Amino acid sequence: MMKTIVVSGEKSGIGKTYVAQKLLNCLQGWSALKVTVSKKGDCPHNKDCGICLKIQQPFDIVKDIRIINQAGKDTARLKEAGAKEVIWLKAKPEGLEDGLDKALSEFSECKGVVIEGTSVLKFLNPDLNIHLYDKGKFSIC
Repeated sequence: MMKTIVVSGEKSGIGKTYVAQKLLNCLQGWSALKVTVSKKGDCPHNKDCGICLKIQQPFDIVKDIRIINQAGKDTARLKEAGAKEVIWLKAKPEGLEDGLDKALSEFSECKGVVIEGTSVLKFLNPDLNIHLYDKGKFSIC
């Protein structure tokens, strides 16, 4: 079974991607999964990215290199940090469990997966969870 490390956090912008990057710098042969769960109503992050509105199916798995490698995006940062492969799971809350199972099955041979996303902890018991409470404050479970 594939090893998993989840980097979770109390809110957006707390440093989950940064911590995931640092892990991937050290974990050669590991891949990364970026998880985005849509919200209903107004964006809780006050961003105009449109991701929440664009998810039409219960989940969408993005593997397209042109999207993954877009400069400045979290997925590109994970790839640049040394991830063997990067997949982006975009899901509605009701599609997260199935989407997570499907996304994890999409990884080719790798030593493990660093997963950036808090919501996955409802459905996954990772080998390690690094949870950020505030910038610079975390716990390892």
